[in-house]
Formats: sequence, structure tokens, C-alpha cells
Amino acid sequence: MSNLKRKFAQIKFLRKIFEAKGNITNDHNKCIYCGLCEKVCSVNAITVSKHQKSWSIEHNICARCTHCVATCPTKTLTLQK
Repeated sequence: MSNLKRKFAQIKFLRKIFEAKGNITNDHNKCIYCGLCEKVCSVNAITVSKHQKSWSIEHNICARCTHCVATCPTKTLTLQK
């Protein structure tokens, strides 16, 4: 197996592990759009706009490390399985 094929296989395997953990969700009714979750995201998967009151996450990039969940001051972020 070539190195490139091996890398793709490893990435697919890791993605399945991450997806098995679930997805980060946000309760938009409680969110204050402070942006702390965006700042602690090590893979830059979260985007927050306080002015537009919008929050989004790219689930295919998210590592499900839950640093954002722990940092959220209003506890609106959760890891849903």
C-alpha cells in the first residue's frame, strides 16, 4: 500500500472515531454569542458572529475535543450522540 493510500485510510479511520463520539450542538435560545468557543477551538471549526447573532460549526473538521463545551459560560454547547 502506498503512503498516500495509507494516509487516506488513517484519516477515514480517525473520522469514524470522531463521528462515533457525536456532534457538538448549540442551544441558540441561551447562546450569548460571546465567541469564547471560537477562540478555544484548536481546529477552527466554530464561527461566531455577535452582530449577526449566528453560530456555526463545521462537523467534518471538529475534533470533538469538547474544549468549547467546557469553556461556554452559559453552558449552551453539548456533545450530542
